[in-house]
Amino acid sequence: MPPAALAAMIADWLRRPDPTSPEEALLDRKAVDFLALTDRLALPLGEEDIRRLRATALAALVAGRLADADKALAQAELQAIGKATDLSTLPAERRLLIGENRADRAAVSFLRTTATSYREAASRYGEASALIGLAAIERSRATALDQAVALARISTDFGGRDGYDTAIAALRRLLEGLDGLTDAVAYAGVQDALAAALEGVATVSGEAKRLNEALTHCRAGLEDLRREAAPALWRSLKLRFGRLAVTLGVARKDDELLEEAIAAHANVLSVWDRGDDESRWLEAEHMISRARATLGRRRSDLSLLERAFNGINRVAAATDRAREPLRWAELQDQMGGVLSAMGERYSEPVVLEEAIAYYATALEERRVDRAPLLRARTLANQAEAMLQLARRTKDKDLAQQALAQLMTAMDTARTSPDGGPTTAELQQRLVAAGAVATQLIGS
Repeated sequence: MPPAALAAMIADWLRRPDPTSPEEALLDRKAVDFLALTDRLALPLGEEDIRRLRATALAALVAGRLADADKALAQAELQAIGKATDLSTLPAERRLLIGENRADRAAVSFLRTTATSYREAASRYGEASALIGLAAIERSRATALDQAVALARISTDFGGRDGYDTAIAALRRLLEGLDGLTDAVAYAGVQDALAAALEGVATVSGEAKRLNEALTHCRAGLEDLRREAAPALWRSLKLRFGRLAVTLGVARKDDELLEEAIAAHANVLSVWDRGDDESRWLEAEHMISRARATLGRRRSDLSLLERAFNGINRVAAATDRAREPLRWAELQDQMGGVLSAMGERYSEPVVLEEAIAYYATALEERRVDRAPLLRARTLANQAEAMLQLARRTKDKDLAQQALAQLMTAMDTARTSPDGGPTTAELQQRLVAAGAVATQLIGS
């Protein structure tokens, strides 16, 4: 990213009242938006005068002059219109040229970091789709999809659910004109965007049924899509399906869904070079490991648990503790959980000792001042591993220490904002642990 371009793109964000620094994920999305537009402007399109104006727009973008870039593209659009007063009478290739310039103007609007500019981008994408129309039906659909994506990003980048809801309505309309057999790639692209918007609504609103709908749309998109036809889209749908299947499989205790999640991620990982997109590769590795860990616990399957531990460990090794301390701590906690489950099958206490050690490292970052509820959960997880070890070694002092730590965990949750549900859960765990500890201490 040219520094001047990046500064121009986030200027509106920083002008907001009480601005916060933009998150890295937002900057990544804006970088992708910028690079996609500059790649398009670098392609030869139209006659010499229009190419010159598009080159002027490209130079303005790189220099961070977004308004000048839009002005140059508007001039290119007028050049393509010429003296025509009724665009419907123009040849198909001319309408396509006009629509392409309008779509690029939409992309310029989309570079700014305000909800208003995103709405302007969506409006321009809609106009581009109508201008292109039957002149190039696939391109018209693609710009209509861009319109829906811009609407969804209002919610993704600025919060709320209005953008998602508007995008969902637009995508459902777009889906009505598509068929999975005859337009497999276009159909799958809309299904993927629709699943993403539904997943976003579920995150914002907590409506679990939206996740079910999103999973259904992922299934529909994958049904007739072949990887070789659209590798990036196929991977996106597979990853989204796998993530949703893990989330729902864990919540519902649905082993069949978890097995589907494992199969989907394994399919993707088998044909994916980690170096192509390491962050998403690691996300897939983490998801498949979570599914294996859950199934391994339910089935007391050491093989699944070992593969889960190795997978989470690979993700942890690639996670920068200084940069993402809570993410790193989450992985340590999860490795402790897998080892605790494995410890139930091993007679030697060393596995449980390692689990306790992993929980201890997680607690170094899950501090009271930073994440009190996460700290409470890790304290409870470690206490239960300690109690498990105390039973194995007949260590009464360790059992008493575990009970005291569970009490501390519950107190930490009780004094935390929104700690009610966690406190209630820990209360139940404390009662169960108390019965075990009492039996051990009494014997």
